[in-house]
Amino acid sequence: MLLKDKLKETKNKIDSLDAEIIFQEVLKIDKAIIYSDIKKEINKTDLDSIDLMVEERLKGKPLAYLTGKKGFWKSDFIISPDVLVPRPETETLVEAVLNENLQGKTLLELGTGSGVISISIAQESRDCIIFATDISIKSILVAKQNAEKFCCENIIFLNHDWNNEWLFPQVDYLISNPPYVDKEKTSGKEEGIWYEPEKALFSNDNGLSDLRLILSKGKNYLNENGKVYLEHAPDQYEELNKFALENGYLNFSNLNDLNGDKRVSIYQC
Repeated sequence: MLLKDKLKETKNKIDSLDAEIIFQEVLKIDKAIIYSDIKKEINKTDLDSIDLMVEERLKGKPLAYLTGKKGFWKSDFIISPDVLVPRPETETLVEAVLNENLQGKTLLELGTGSGVISISIAQESRDCIIFATDISIKSILVAKQNAEKFCCENIIFLNHDWNNEWLFPQVDYLISNPPYVDKEKTSGKEEGIWYEPEKALFSNDNGLSDLRLILSKGKNYLNENGKVYLEHAPDQYEELNKFALENGYLNFSNLNDLNGDKRVSIYQC
């Protein structure tokens, strides 16, 4: 079967961009080659691989789990079903942290997942030290792969459950994109989330449980003028602001993501 015919057939089934990415992955060619060699014959093994990936995509499986990678910030990261698929909204958190002078600073990331936040920061600020933690050993292994891929030697990965005792040094910045989705409010139609690890997505108390815990414990581990950076749902920032002020934080700011939604909050003691 010719590439042009298979591509047309595939684009009639799934999103055109998804189709192109699947062809690039299976055929090991870039987008330009797809269209410059459009009359190329595709062998049966590759046809079967394309069909399998298309079938999984039609079921709602995230494309990143099919290709094993996802672009975030300025790099392509290794992704597996053991970690959340990075979202563009999370780049708001990275950008906010990078606006700080990080030279000689220490950072603690809670719930690192694939490591995209810590690694994106570490790549641009080699003079800081980052402690990146996660409850999942499998997540830590993926994050370590990514750190090795980008030669990030200023990150220390730790297996840790923030519900248990914290044994961290004092840090200048605490960063987290914790679980904040209220499972009761999900319709079941959300793109791909049912394939992602539930512990990394869902939180109790209207999705606020983990956010509140991090705020309440986190203030005890901040150096003078230290800050907490949190990603959250757009409808959670007011409740978090109130909780922070009640728990000893002196000021806060709330940042919009590229969609104009309140996505990241910064709290300072």
